Parts: sequence; structure tokens; C-alpha cells
Amino acid sequence: MNETDKANVEKALGVEISNTLFYKCASKKVKEIDGQKLFKILSKVENEHASVWKKILKLDKIKMEPPESCVEDYTADLNDSHAREERAIKFYGEAAAAAQNPRVKEIFQAFIEVETDHLKLSEERLK
Repeated sequence: MNETDKANVEKALGVEISNTLFYKCASKKVKEIDGQKLFKILSKVENEHASVWKKILKLDKIKMEPPESCVEDYTADLNDSHAREERAIKFYGEAAAAAQNPRVKEIFQAFIEVETDHLKLSEERLK
């Protein structure tokens, strides 16, 4: 893996950790059962993504800190979720286009699809 790929994978790991922690926070703070379930599932998926990047980087552990902030308001957290997913999709597209390592490129492209599904989940609920 070249330096650009490594830097992008490290950034992706940070994105996934941040999103995992945000969704974990939101799953515990929102009052709506739908929101609790949605954010808990999204936290799990983002954590799985972080694990993929951890393996690519050959790390033993990843630090799930510092905690991310969220609010009790379901709509506000959905809006935050939407912005997070849009940022991830944009970054992953750029990283995939720049990737020299075929496996890294493939993972970025696959995660674009998953993050796009996450984006649709927040869009549906914000309507």
C-alpha cells in the first residue's frame, strides 16, 4: 500500500470510529424506539467497517474514543447522520479514485454503496 492509500485508510478508520461513537450515543439518547434501533444497527455496521480498516492497517486494537456528542432530538440526530454519511460517501469516492491498491479501491467502492444505503435510511425518516 502506498502512502496515499495508507493515509486514506487511516482517515477512513477515523471516520468509521467517529460514526460508530455518534450512533452509539444517539441510540442511547433518543426517546423514539425506531431511532434507538436504527442508531444501534448503524453503530454496529460502522464498527464493522472500522474493523475492516483495522485489519488493512494491521492494527491490534483501535481506540473507540473520544466519545462523540449527540442530542436527544431524533430529527437533529438524523440530520447529523445524513451529513456524516454524505461526507463519508464523498471522501470514499475520492479515496477510491486515488487508490493504487486494488483491494483498498474495492473496499472504498463497496463502502460507498453501504454508506449510500445509510443515507437513504436517514432521508426516509426525515420526510
